[in-house]
Amino acid sequence: MNEKNDPNKKPDRVLGDEWLTWTGSLDESKMYDENAHLFAIYSSVALFTLLAGIAAVLYFIEPRLYMFHPAVVYIARTVTGLIISAFVVTGILIIASVFSGKNLLRHKRLGQIAATRILPIAIPIAKLFGIPRDKLGNSFVTFSNAIVKASHTPGNGKTIILLPRCLKADMKEQVKELGSRSGVGVFSATGGGQARKIIIKERPTAVIGIACERDLVSGIHDVAVKMPTIGITNKRPEGPCKNTTIDLEEIKKAIKTLTGKPIE
Repeated sequence: MNEKNDPNKKPDRVLGDEWLTWTGSLDESKMYDENAHLFAIYSSVALFTLLAGIAAVLYFIEPRLYMFHPAVVYIARTVTGLIISAFVVTGILIIASVFSGKNLLRHKRLGQIAATRILPIAIPIAKLFGIPRDKLGNSFVTFSNAIVKASHTPGNGKTIILLPRCLKADMKEQVKELGSRSGVGVFSATGGGQARKIIIKERPTAVIGIACERDLVSGIHDVAVKMPTIGITNKRPEGPCKNTTIDLEEIKKAIKTLTGKPIE
């Protein structure tokens, strides 16, 4: 029985907003370890769908454009063709950057920003093929992290780590110790709202976020447009929002990527 619906049992966890519909089944909190390929495939399908929609709109309005002047139709076709070509080339360069480990884009932030914007279209498309949103979200985080690793140049900026309230106490202390050794601030956030307040107050130039796929997808979507953001998915052996763990090696790699400081 779902602990939320059992009046005789005191809840042993405080569910985050993304988990309010959780029924208590560990299957719903399945942990994934996806590579970037899954998101690359479905984001490509999403991009194709978006561009096909743009082409369809032009097709249906061409008769009205022709009524103004035939030249208007040719101008519209040219502009649409240029837009579609730009999207396709950019998409190819982003995916190539992820899998080559080299930034092939002039704008360093464009890759991660574009990935966050195409994700809402990719999620329902993947769902049609039976891909759970958390599975695609896990792949998205891997994809997004690869973009940051390929494009970010460590500098003198300020990096912070945001911890979830559900992380085991001993692991929080270990992360804080890593942060102390590398000069990275570590903060605990009880949710997305508080995380945003911390970012506004601390004014970092880069963020490492630790959370479940659902919170990371939302967080990266909000923050990546302003600064490079690395997400680290937690492990949930007891289900969501309770005694979660992380791989500390991932934290070390993220710190090195953003600060350039290796941690032994």
